[in-house]
Amino acid sequence: MDVYTTEEQQIEVIRKWWKANGNSVLIGIVVAISLVLGWQLWKQNNQARGEGAAALYTQMIESAGLVQQDRLEKKADELEGHLATFKHLGGQLKEDFANTEYGVFAAMLLAREALFSKQPDEAIAELKWAQEKTRSEGIRLIVNLRLARVLAAKGDFDAALKQLDAVQPGAQADAYEEVRGDIYLQQGKRDDARAAYQKAMTLSEEKSSGSPRPILKIKHDNLLVADK
Repeated sequence: MDVYTTEEQQIEVIRKWWKANGNSVLIGIVVAISLVLGWQLWKQNNQARGEGAAALYTQMIESAGLVQQDRLEKKADELEGHLATFKHLGGQLKEDFANTEYGVFAAMLLAREALFSKQPDEAIAELKWAQEKTRSEGIRLIVNLRLARVLAAKGDFDAALKQLDAVQPGAQADAYEEVRGDIYLQQGKRDDARAAYQKAMTLSEEKSSGSPRPILKIKHDNLLVADK
């Protein structure tokens, strides 16, 4: 009888506790399950988005190859169609995946195509978009370098040099000095160009712990020969 009474008391204690705390426990369980399911769904969505962006970018690369092939073979009709597809894919990547590097890569490809089509202003707009959107400092340095080249090609040398001065190039320092030399050469500033190429060679040697990139020596030596 004592055991029975004790069991009844235990049941009554549990019943009262559940009445007071049951809702909170259920809510906690539901929240925990929701968090787990939400996390899994988020990962699946991210994976799906990444795969979708990668597939689109692959199509864009293939389309870019067809565009170049059409140009080489002078296939005007095919070129028009492939170019339209290329631009459509690039626009879709920029719109749907603007916060990913795939969108940034698409803008960089569109900028290159704009240069082929002799549309430097469009190329500049695409590169500035990529520069703003990328989360990678390394990619930002590459985009900035290309932007300086396009500005120089337009004849806006001061803006191009300011673009080079606007960042800390880090591991890209030799490439930045090379472009600086190219800009000076376009301006007819041969002494400045030679000094920039020399600095680029030194930086390249330090980075590779050996010889500088061959193109740097060629550019530097060509100036020396021409000036004799």
